[in-house]
Amino acid sequence: MRNRRIMQMRKPIFISILCAVLCAALVSCGGDTPAESTTDTTVTTTPEATEDTPDLPDASTLSLEGDFCFLVSGNWAWNDFASDGTDGTAVDNAIYRRNRYLADNYGVNITNKDIVAFSSAMGSGKGFTELYMNYMSGNNVYDAAMIGTYDAANLAYSGVLQDLNETPYINLQKDYWDQRANADLSVSGRMYYSTGDISLSDNRSTHALIFNKEMIKMYGMDDPYELVRNNEWTLDKFASMVKMVGDDLNNDGVYNKEDRMGLLSAVDNNLAILAAAGEKIATLNDKGEIELTLYSERVVNLYDDYLALIEDHTHVFNWQMNYQDGTYGNVATTAELADMLNSNRALFYFHMLFIMDELRDLETDFGILPYPKYEAAQANYGHLVSAWHSEFLCIPQNVNSLERSGYVTELLAYQGKKLMTPAYYEKTLVGQYTRDEESAEMLDLIFATRTYDVGYYYALGTYKDLIGKMPINHMSLTTIYDTYYNTAVSKMDAINKMFSQNK
Repeated sequence: MRNRRIMQMRKPIFISILCAVLCAALVSCGGDTPAESTTDTTVTTTPEATEDTPDLPDASTLSLEGDFCFLVSGNWAWNDFASDGTDGTAVDNAIYRRNRYLADNYGVNITNKDIVAFSSAMGSGKGFTELYMNYMSGNNVYDAAMIGTYDAANLAYSGVLQDLNETPYINLQKDYWDQRANADLSVSGRMYYSTGDISLSDNRSTHALIFNKEMIKMYGMDDPYELVRNNEWTLDKFASMVKMVGDDLNNDGVYNKEDRMGLLSAVDNNLAILAAAGEKIATLNDKGEIELTLYSERVVNLYDDYLALIEDHTHVFNWQMNYQDGTYGNVATTAELADMLNSNRALFYFHMLFIMDELRDLETDFGILPYPKYEAAQANYGHLVSAWHSEFLCIPQNVNSLERSGYVTELLAYQGKKLMTPAYYEKTLVGQYTRDEESAEMLDLIFATRTYDVGYYYALGTYKDLIGKMPINHMSLTTIYDTYYNTAVSKMDAINKMFSQNK
């Protein structure tokens, strides 16, 4: 599996350490005469795991040569298919090398139309409109696409996209496709959009928690890494640490970006905490149908506890709302939030992993943590892939050659495994951005517990928006759920019906 492979990337480090220890032991014992022993010294070896490679026929049997056009669309400025090799970063070089590999070995020239724009992929955005209008007019412009989540979801139940499970040469069971996405997003066995090593969007858009290591020492707090290892990293413990920090540094009676806070939070975190508790707005049942799972006593209790924390404005700074007048909108910039960390004025910072780009030059020591579990008895951690920020691979129904689109897409995913993921994970995220081995350990855990929520991605009942703004609208979860239940069920039933009819 892809997440397991990410964890295996660091194995050479541990092997080197082990070799060094063994060599030291041999040297220190060099003058001793070994005692006679009857211990069985037979060496058993574990066979190397066979690499997961594409099951593709000889390219000469197909007509692959020529331009292969990607449509790249979303709310966030990521394009993993365009590079001239001059940027100088490990990731940009990996993108360039992947494109060159396809050009040199298959005569395929990767081109793209980039229409990424802030807040332009909200369900009927630029990506949706571009593919939908091309489909309706019969134009065969694009061979594949990376589309913002909400647009991709709407395209899926609008009949515009090809089922990836039935696309020639694409095998979603390969480890360079995200198996968690397969499990969470395959409605009635249909997979119209997916993700994996073909792009870094899912990695960048995964929620995580940044913490200030110097402030942990300043306040004499427990080591968060040990709390995770000992299964003590829970919402209650996290909240107790947050509430230890809150100082009105300028004594103006207002707690904001000028002060010292226990937590920096935002709207997105209100949905991420649901995933952290192992819950979702909707899940797939045994039949592969979407069903609402948002409302339960446990989820009600979760939001009661969580809102009690984040509405404590003397300890928590929500940078996407003005708590004094109750209005929504950014009240601090990314640079200002980074400065709060750097000047030891922020203990914890909820965000997604792309924020590491902005934190790499901080002078203060910081680390990365998983989101806390709701309670210790919870089986696993959970880390949401943000719908607003992520993009998904999809293939339009009306491509010029479905065989060519499938073949080239599978090659791109496989070469992404070999080139892009190592460049991002080993050389950038762990190699440049993190400050300690423990953060790398936490990243392994975060990536291994990533989740995708169909209720969130298909915007059932507008629950995603209302939950995000609970600190502003002051609506209880019960009120939100009941008020928009019929709307959610109506849309859910329509989606289930469409997917089942396409079986």
